[in-house]
Amino acid sequence: MARILFIGIDFHSYPREIRAAGERLGHTVDFHPLEDRSFAAKTAKKLAGGIYRKQLDAYHRRIVEQSAGKDYDVVLFIQVHHMAPETVQRLRELHPSARFVLYNWDSLTTHDFTPWLPFFDHAATFDPEDAEALGIAYLPLFAIPTFFEIDRDRPKDFDLYFVGAIGTLHRFDALARLHAFAEQHGLATHFHLVCSPVMRATLLRKRKPIPGLTGKGIGFDSVIDLLERSRGTFDFANHRQSGYTMRVIENMCAERKIVTENRRILDEPFYREDRFHVVDGHDFSGVPEFLARPIESILDTSQFSIDNWLRQLVEPQGA
Repeated sequence: MARILFIGIDFHSYPREIRAAGERLGHTVDFHPLEDRSFAAKTAKKLAGGIYRKQLDAYHRRIVEQSAGKDYDVVLFIQVHHMAPETVQRLRELHPSARFVLYNWDSLTTHDFTPWLPFFDHAATFDPEDAEALGIAYLPLFAIPTFFEIDRDRPKDFDLYFVGAIGTLHRFDALARLHAFAEQHGLATHFHLVCSPVMRATLLRKRKPIPGLTGKGIGFDSVIDLLERSRGTFDFANHRQSGYTMRVIENMCAERKIVTENRRILDEPFYREDRFHVVDGHDFSGVPEFLARPIESILDTSQFSIDNWLRQLVEPQGA
C-alpha cells in the first residue's frame, strides 16, 4: 500500500477523517495543514499581509525539506493555491517517483488554481463546469461514516434546518425568504447562520434579522443532533458554483430531504423526486408537499463515502 504525504486546508474534522479513511484503505498518511496555524502566523495574517506571506512561504519550505528521504508514493494536495509554485516544484524534485494529486473543493470563481496544474499528475475538482473547462477529473465531495450511521428513527422537531456561513447577502436573502415562507405555511425551521462581525453589522443595518444569526460556530455533535431531528435541509451556496456542497452529499447519505437551488441535480443518476426538490428562484410553493411525502425510493450512496472518494484520488485505477 501507499505512503501518502497529505497537505491540505485544515477545515473542521475533515483532515482527520481523510487520514482515517487512508488507514482503512491500508495506506500510511502524514498530514500537514496548508496554512500555518501558529499564533504568530494568525496574528500576522490579521495585521500584516506581507509579513504573513513571508511566514507562510517559510512554513511551506520547512514542510518540503522535512519530507526529504521519506519515499512517498503519493503527494496529495487538497487546495494548493496558498503554496508558492517554486515550493511545489521543489517538492516534486525531492519526490520524483511520487504521484502528485490535486483536489479542489472550491470553484474557479473562488480562486484560480490553473497555474499549479502542470505540477500534478492527476487533478480533480468538485465542480463539473470547472472540470470540463480545464480538462481535469470531476469528483463530487464525500460523506464521513457518521452520516451513514445516524439515528433515522428519532422524532422530527423540524421540517428544515440550515447550518452555514453567511458570506453573501444573496444567501441571506434566500434564507430570509425561506424563513418567511415557512412561518406562513406552518413549517418548523432551525437556522444557525454564522457570519463575521462586519457582515452581521451589515445585515442588521440593511436587512431584517432572522432567527439563528450568530457570530459563533456550532459543534459537530450539534449538527448531527439537528440533522437527526429534521426532515430535510436547505441548500444554497455562498458563491457561484456548479458543484454540490458538502451539505448536499452529507444529507443525501443520511437520507434527509434536500431543498436546493442547484438545477444540475435534476440530471444526476442519483436524483429521486422524493429526495430532492429544486426551487426556481425563491419559489418555495412546492416545498410543503415535498416535505410531507415520505422517502420511498432506494438509493445506494456508498459511492459517496470518504473511503471511495480517497480511493479514486490516490489509487491510479480509481482515477
